[in-house]
Amino acid sequence: MCGIHVAGSVDWFHVVQLFTKAADDVRKLEGRQTKLPDHTRWAVLKGAEKKRTQNQENALLELVEQGFATAKAYRVKELLRLIRRAESRQAAKWRITHFLKHATEYTADCPLLEPVRNALASFERHMPRILHRWHSLHTNARLEGFNGLFQAARARARGYRNVENFITMAYLIAAPIQILVAT
Repeated sequence: MCGIHVAGSVDWFHVVQLFTKAADDVRKLEGRQTKLPDHTRWAVLKGAEKKRTQNQENALLELVEQGFATAKAYRVKELLRLIRRAESRQAAKWRITHFLKHATEYTADCPLLEPVRNALASFERHMPRILHRWHSLHTNARLEGFNGLFQAARARARGYRNVENFITMAYLIAAPIQILVAT
């Protein structure tokens, strides 16, 4: 599982990202073999909590009705929500165990679902670190936020002639203004 982890925890964002990428990989594989409905890409990439256009809703419905492998991959990705809502480590472990069993059986019969099976294997391998988040107060959310700021600085640094200017821009973006004014 790629991404930064803090104190042995895997940030939930990276778990969702792993399965979102797997669903997208299934979509790409299946799209090479058969014509998928228009608007499938964003219908599959968006989570259930996101507002979809009517075309995206229709594409998702068609994927399910026609029995596309992409619909199965999307369903596995969305089942993660049940785990996320667990209120304790024990409840999360129970949900993960059942999720893994169900998802493994659900994806077993289709060669196109190999990316999802790989994501499930990675998820199972990192299960102790994923479970750690239920009793750890540590996350990498702040680091991810800083990374976004630094990426913005890098984009702005196109015209900078040296690394020192980039570093200065990173400090200007990330440092609280009170610190800069006081010095």
